[in-house]
Amino acid sequence: MSIKVKARQSVSPQFEQEMRQYGVAIINSDCSGTLRLATESDWLTNLLLSSPLLQRAISDQIATWESSQKIEPFEAFTGVWCAPVSQMENRRISGYSIGIIVTDTLCDGEYFHALCQASSADITVIRDLIRSINPVSSQEVMRVALMFQLACASSSECEQNKRSVDHVGQELADTYEEISMLYTMTSSMNSVNHPERFIELACLELLQTLPYAWVGVQLKLGDKLPNPGNSLVFASHETQIRSHLEHKIKMVESIYSPKTQIANENDELAAHFGPATIIEPIIKDGIVVGVLIAADKQGDDYSASSVDSKLLSATATQLGIFIENAMLYEDLNATFLGTLEALTNSIDAKDKYTCGHSQRVALLTAQLAEAYGLDEDQVDRYRIAGLVHDIGKIGVPEFVLTKTGGLTEEEYVSIQKHPEIGARILRDIPQMEDILGGVLHHHEKFGGGGYPHGISGEEIPLVARMITLADSFDAMSSTRTYRNALTRQSVLDEMQQVSGSQFDPNLAELFFNLDFSEWERMMIEHQAGTPSTTKEAA
Repeated sequence: MSIKVKARQSVSPQFEQEMRQYGVAIINSDCSGTLRLATESDWLTNLLLSSPLLQRAISDQIATWESSQKIEPFEAFTGVWCAPVSQMENRRISGYSIGIIVTDTLCDGEYFHALCQASSADITVIRDLIRSINPVSSQEVMRVALMFQLACASSSECEQNKRSVDHVGQELADTYEEISMLYTMTSSMNSVNHPERFIELACLELLQTLPYAWVGVQLKLGDKLPNPGNSLVFASHETQIRSHLEHKIKMVESIYSPKTQIANENDELAAHFGPATIIEPIIKDGIVVGVLIAADKQGDDYSASSVDSKLLSATATQLGIFIENAMLYEDLNATFLGTLEALTNSIDAKDKYTCGHSQRVALLTAQLAEAYGLDEDQVDRYRIAGLVHDIGKIGVPEFVLTKTGGLTEEEYVSIQKHPEIGARILRDIPQMEDILGGVLHHHEKFGGGGYPHGISGEEIPLVARMITLADSFDAMSSTRTYRNALTRQSVLDEMQQVSGSQFDPNLAELFFNLDFSEWERMMIEHQAGTPSTTKEAA
């Protein structure tokens, strides 16, 4: 029987110790037949490795394996069997882990004396040591050999999955560390993920300090900073003047000058914006990316003071720094979301029927959060939770995810582990802490009996209760390996029947009344092979 272990250089020390308890010693061999210890040596491995008999037998077998591609247990010499498992690296055999099984016929065989002589060991002592380990019966050796091969393959797969999960978690943690550093750098500038709020606050503070009718920031950033982009952000003692101000700004061609502009009594600036207007450029990398305007000075003094000018200049400088940081944050956040999307897309791609599933769940979760009345920040967080809800499936064997028909009990247990695997992947990222509950508990049932913890009601985090609805709706609306897609009305009817037992009834009522047109658009695009990004879906 041939068992291939992918991307493994050697067995783990724990596995080797476990195998020794069953009378199996493990050695490694490269493709030329050179033998070496798996981890630590003892009297048995030293005895076996000292024998040219074993070396020659394994070398001969390797030559046979390379020509026949058939790797099976074999008897090296009387009383010593070898159970080989191929080690794979970059889709090539890089060597072999070989389980050495000593049987009860070794001490009576003709090669026993030669084995002891090769290691200069006392025959009586070695015979007593071999009997003390309860050697395998010669009638059971093939069964033990095959069990070793299967156990070695299973152990290797578990180790590989664990490393994959740890690697993904570390990558996500490293990516978010950069974003966290950016938060620290700009902590005095409020939150860079809502630049329009900081800019509006800066305008309001200036308006409260300086005697001007309005203070505004006009940017020309386009999609480099989508919000506010090219919008005018301002603070004014009047509330209904936006279109009027935007019209005035468009009429002044020289507004984006790289130098400070102060209105004189009869010039163009004074005519459009009022007396003592000050326009400060907002500069990033030597380029004017916007202007800070304090317009129409109030009171008896119609001249711009040095205090006015210095305060606007300092604010414009801070705005330039803030905008640069905000654009860096936008890039990092896009990279982070792109990383999450790439990971979730790779999971969805394991099964052609789940293409775009995570993005659609993210959309529906965000829509439900908004309908529930959560603020913009929370809606965005819930969107991300919906996007990564199935990230733990990276640790579930692909054949289980794509299996046609029902799952065995063992396979069902395997797939039930994905919420806990996902939570472990994300737990090292402090900024993901608030949405871990959505990943961990999105398969709990409102009436109890779900997994992984069987909690119920409001014990289940709100974000998880929302994801459960979105996840179930999308799964039932999609064709899967085990059934065809249901119509939307059939899906909603079935979900209505289990509202209260599987779903939070209050959230379910909100969910049933969502606008599914955007979800339908995404479903059509995903089925056509041109999925939207999460940002576009937002």
